[in-house]
Amino acid sequence: MARRSSPAKHSTAKPRRTREKVETPAGFLATHDLKERGWTVRLIERYLGEHDSERPNGLKMGRRRLPPVKLYREDRVEAAEADEDFLMARSRAEDAREKRQAARERRERERAQLLHSAAESYVPRVQRLEIRKGAVKKAREPYLPQLERTLEALARELGGLKGGEEKALRAALLYRLYLALSATYEWYPHPDRQANQGKEAGKSKAASATKPTGREAKPSDWRDWDWDDA
Repeated sequence: MARRSSPAKHSTAKPRRTREKVETPAGFLATHDLKERGWTVRLIERYLGEHDSERPNGLKMGRRRLPPVKLYREDRVEAAEADEDFLMARSRAEDAREKRQAARERRERERAQLLHSAAESYVPRVQRLEIRKGAVKKAREPYLPQLERTLEALARELGGLKGGEEKALRAALLYRLYLALSATYEWYPHPDRQANQGKEAGKSKAASATKPTGREAKPSDWRDWDWDDA
């Protein structure tokens, strides 16, 4: 009896972005060269107009090469940059860009302050339970549903969370919960000490992988430990 072949699975991975070096011909400037000299799209349209040539784009998305790079004759660019009208227009464009950047940074600072205040409003009420020493998971589990409800309520108050804000706010709430738990149980890992240990473990991981492991653990060793999975 013939075996039925399973349908091929379509890959959902995003195309990988690659770059190969493509030289710009002598006597020409590419659009990114103009950007480094302070040009904007509107300045290019107004003072240079149509491009003079093209070259292949060094960027690829998977197998697909991106559209060609527009090239402008260097002598035309230099002639435009010597014009007083252009210099005034570029100065205005730079001022506008700096104002937009300052406004964006101000909004980011204000948003960060809102998120910080939201996290500070969470005060976990931790009660000491009769649990064995080292039962980290059992100590924190009762408070996780309330933490998620708090996160949802804060997200509504903030008008929604975007980008990495939800992850960052959840981490801030967990930090405050772990801080309260470490103050209640003397054996509960302090979040700051745990974070520092994680950094040190990352640094020494490669080195320790090649070192001898020492004696093997015996079954009787585990009688001295009573820890849940973190």
